[in-house]
This record gives sequence, C-alpha cells and structure tokens, in this order.
Amino acid sequence: MKDLVSLVKYALKYWPFIIIGLIANTLQVFVGFLIPYLGELIIDDALSVMDQDLLIKLSVFMFAAMLFGLIAGLVNNYFSQKVAMFSTADLRLDLFTKIQSLSFNNIDKLKTSKLITTSTNDVTRIQAFFQMLLRIIVRAPLMVVIGLLFAMNSSVELSQVLLVSMPLLIIFIIIVMVIAFPYFRKVQKTIDDLNKVAFETAKAPRVIKSFVATDNENVRFEAVNENFRKVNSAANKIMAFAEPIIMVLFNVTLGGVIALGAYYADQGILIDAAGNPAVGTIFSFTSYTMQILFGLLMLAMMLIFISRASVSAKRIKDVFREIPDLQNSDNALTGVALKGNITFENVSFGYGTDGNRVLKDISFDVKAGETIGIIGSTGSGKSSLIHLIPRLYDVCEGRILVDGQDIKDLDIDTLRSQISVVTQTPTIFSGSIGTNLHQGDQSADLKAFENASMKASALEFIESYDDYFNHLTEQDGKNLSGGQKQRISLARAFLKQPKILILDDSTSAVDAHTEIQILNSIENIGEETTSLIIAQKISTIKDMDKILVLNNKGYIDGFDTHENLLKTSEVYKEIALSQIGNGGASNE
Repeated sequence: MKDLVSLVKYALKYWPFIIIGLIANTLQVFVGFLIPYLGELIIDDALSVMDQDLLIKLSVFMFAAMLFGLIAGLVNNYFSQKVAMFSTADLRLDLFTKIQSLSFNNIDKLKTSKLITTSTNDVTRIQAFFQMLLRIIVRAPLMVVIGLLFAMNSSVELSQVLLVSMPLLIIFIIIVMVIAFPYFRKVQKTIDDLNKVAFETAKAPRVIKSFVATDNENVRFEAVNENFRKVNSAANKIMAFAEPIIMVLFNVTLGGVIALGAYYADQGILIDAAGNPAVGTIFSFTSYTMQILFGLLMLAMMLIFISRASVSAKRIKDVFREIPDLQNSDNALTGVALKGNITFENVSFGYGTDGNRVLKDISFDVKAGETIGIIGSTGSGKSSLIHLIPRLYDVCEGRILVDGQDIKDLDIDTLRSQISVVTQTPTIFSGSIGTNLHQGDQSADLKAFENASMKASALEFIESYDDYFNHLTEQDGKNLSGGQKQRISLARAFLKQPKILILDDSTSAVDAHTEIQILNSIENIGEETTSLIIAQKISTIKDMDKILVLNNKGYIDGFDTHENLLKTSEVYKEIALSQIGNGGASNE
C-alpha cells in the first residue's frame, strides 16, 4: 500500500485541478441527496395540502439542483481525467528514463517481459487509480457520510435499519477482500508470462516459420494463456459470488425500510402535513438508504481496485528501486578527449553474480589508430569482450584501460560518447533513415549523412528512394533487407566519428565487394579511430594490424599478425584450414 501512496505525488503535482475536482465531487454528491429531500417536501408538504405555490417553488428548485449537479459532475469528470492523464504521463516518462539507465545485468534480472508489462499494463492501472481517486474513492465515503446525515434528519426511527444492514455489508466486503487479494498478485504474474511468450514469438517469426514450429508455439502460448484464464477466473469467481449476496442485502434493506415505514405510519409517527402516512419521507429515506449502501459497495469495489493497483504500484516501484550496477565513481572524469589506446589487464568476465567465466585472464594492448581483428570459435566470448569496453557490463576481475585510465574512473557518458558499437544484429528504429542516422550525431547535416552513408556503402540504395533520407523505416527495419540494415547501422556509427569503433560481425549480411568497400573506409579513417572488428572469415581480417584469437574456453590463443598466427596459433590455423576454398584465407 505504501508504494501506491508514494506514487500519489505524481497526482499531487496538479493540486489546483484536484481541488476543483474535489469541490465539484462534493457538490455533486450533496445534490444527489438534496433531490430526494426536495421530493419528500413536494409529496409531504406541497401535494398533501395542494399548496401549488410551494409545489412550483420546490419543482423549480429541484430542476435547478439537477442542472447544477450535472454541471458539477461534468467538471469533476473533466478534471479527474486531466489529473490522471498528466500525472500518468509524468510517471511513464520517469519509468522509461529509469529503464534506460539500467544496465544489461539489471534488465536480465528484471526480465524484459516484466518491464513491458510494468510500462504498459501496470501504468495503465495506476492511471485508472488516479482517475478514480477524484471520481469514486472520494465520492464513496462522501455518499456514506452525507447520506447518514440526511437519513437521520429525515427519520431517526427508520435509521434503525441501517444499524443492521451496514455492519453486515461491511463485514462481507472485508471477507471478500481478504480472499480476493492474493489472486490479484497472481494475475499480474500470469500477464508477465503471456507477454514473454508473445514477445518472443513476435521477435522470431522467420525462425518459427522456417522450422515449421507454429504448432509448438501455439501449444506453448496456449499453456500460459490457460494458466492466465484459470487465475483470472478464480479472482472473478469471488466477485461473481459476492454480487448476488450484495444484491440480497440491498433488497432486504429496502424491504426493511418499507416495512418499518408502514409500521411507524400505522403508529401515527410517520405522518405528513395533512396527517396522512408520510409517503414522501419513506420515499426519500429509501433513496438515502440505497445511496448509502451503494456508497459502501463503491467503497468495497474501490478497495479491491486499490489492492490491485497496489500490486501494480509495487511492481513499478521495484523498477525504481533497482540500482543500476554500472554507475559513475564519486570522482568520475568528465570531458576527457580519448585517443583510443586500449589495454586489457588480466580481465575475466562472466554473466550473473555466480555465472561461469566466459572470458579468462585476458591481457592485450591496442595502440590508438590500430585496426584489430577478433576471431574465434562460436561461444569463445568475442561479443562479451567488446561489450566490456563501453562498460555495457563490468569486468569480474582485472581492469580495462583507455589511454592509461581505468574505464571505471571515467564518466560513463564521456566514455560511450566516443565509442561506436555496431552489433551483430543491426537495430533499426521506426521513423526514417535520417532519424536513425541522427542517433549517431543529433547535429549532423545532409552532407554528413551522405559522407557517412558513402563510407558504409549505403548511399547507393538510399539514393534510389524518392524521399532520400526521409524514407520511412518500420519497426526493426522490417521494410529493409539484412544488408541494408547493416549498412545503415554502420553509417550511424561512422557519423558519430568515434575514437573507438567496434564492429561485431557487422558485415556478415553484405556481399564481398561491399565488405571490401566498408573495410577500406575503416582503413582510411587512419589514426583518428581505433577499430576492433569481430569477423567469422579470416579473409575479412587478415590484412589488419593485429588479430586477437580466442579459444572456446575463453582464453587468448594468439594476438599477432596473420602471418605469425598461422605459425603460432592452433585455433587460427584450424579456422584457416576450414575456410580454404570457402571464401576464407589460404594458408600462405
């Protein structure tokens, strides 16, 4: 509950709207009870003695009250929506910013599916809570309190019915809440599972279809969907069971008011101005009673809704409470211009707190401006190694130096702003080719776009589009080929003009001629940029300054030129022999 209360600060930021909404809500509730009170006066005081002047006055007053109540309701609804939308927009932005600050380790811990559910389903539930806050959460207790005042003023005798029905309804509501609350926690967990399977399936349609695995995925989704149905049905069964019992309490109470009213009218206690049974009093008291009980019911539904919102609030706060494990040191150096010298000193690395080491005792030096090839068998830790340089992960042992400075002593933004990483699977965002390139340099102009695209051999296909760099890109670049996506990613990296350029097998989807053009562009960068290039083919890296070879145990098997590695590295020789005649390099 405290997590939900802590999120109320987002709504309190818009306190002028809240005050207006609360005033309008209070007036609407008051008018809701005023109308049956006026009805009582019309029946018992005006109609009973046929006082036409009083009847007209009361009728006009009732119409004015109804109109006023309508206006108050509209004002309340408008400002409730306004507070809910604005406050949730702030919350969603803060949550997105927080997620962006998390490291890969943090995201692995929280799970992508949970973050998606939290950012969508849970935030939407908090939005509904903010909206209900001014419309129902405040309205329900007001209906009970104001209703009791009107009921007692109308007839103390008839109020005895409420002494029985209200406690019964309150006790029943508490029982329902205690039983239902645990199920609401489980519902959110099952939504996570649904999102995880749906997300994985949506990300891999080619794999699923090519392996004819559609039936298997349908079965997998059906399992989590069935689990969601069972848990959600269990929660809904409780509510379905509660509804008829509540209606019975309502009807019994209503019958009690009528029976008790008839009794007191027969005793001469409930009489109107003409000495007849006070039908207006019974009528108005019945209306008060129903509104009071309805207020209690609304309060019960809101308490259940609050309990569900509390679950969502806890999940949101769990993300906010997550401390990024990659943080700047207290005296982190900012504004440092890197040259590009890289040193690994006895570096070991593994995923998770107790994961196996995928890199072990790695030590090597790279001078500024050098172009280094990285090769090794699958699973040797090549991608893990290059992820350590921009501090996407931190080393477990040893240290990494850039220009003689431990990267942990550098400001993370300062470090990453001078490094470009092109991942093995290119990431293209929805928007346009230009908006994707702008991520490399927000201030880049058309000439810079063209220059970077030319280096990446992307300008040729971009020029074929009538809208040029404004050509729209779909989510994940679905309207582009694999080679086009790789070249756009490379152009984005070149546009940044980094001091350290890292390519993780980023030319695998382009033809040999285009690959040579890209490698020539990297070579022409010269001393301005240190380049580390992961490749599967020796032909891609054999002419580079040095080549780092990793074995499948995570150790360095060699770090030298192509010619020397053919003599000293068993792993390198095996790769070279396997690629003779297959587009690789021959054993020269």
